[in-house]
Amino acid sequence: MVHFFVILNDIIMKIVILIMWYSPIGIMSLIIGKIMAIKDLAKTAEQLGLYMLTVVIGLAIHACVTLPFLYFIITHKNPLTFFKGMLQAWVTALGTASSAATLPVTFRCLEENNGIDKRVTRFVLPVGATVNMDGTALYEAVAAIFIAQMNGISLSAG
Repeated sequence: MVHFFVILNDIIMKIVILIMWYSPIGIMSLIIGKIMAIKDLAKTAEQLGLYMLTVVIGLAIHACVTLPFLYFIITHKNPLTFFKGMLQAWVTALGTASSAATLPVTFRCLEENNGIDKRVTRFVLPVGATVNMDGTALYEAVAAIFIAQMNGISLSAG
């Protein structure tokens, strides 16, 4: 019975490897087909550019205005001092693009540079790295509006 499942696993793995080998060709064909179906490529590219600009501006406002304001209101401390203490964690996050990979550096920055209690960081950071998706929420809201506009659907507040 065990031998059967080992052989079945080998067969499935060979099929998966075969699919993974040919999937770039299939994906490229799908993308080319969609690009060729676009009637006005220049207008679509312009709208995509505006979409990306909107997301970047929204994230910049969130990171440079909203979060520092909330930090100041809650702690009554200068957010720039806090951000300076977190610089190494930010650079690591940009390099790895992973909040989980950045956790050790973030622990060190918070505890050593910003004087946060170790008990607090050890509880809050793993949870925050998992559930902190405010930037994703902003991106998805703008994406929904963009998709509606691309399909000629007018969204209103009422």
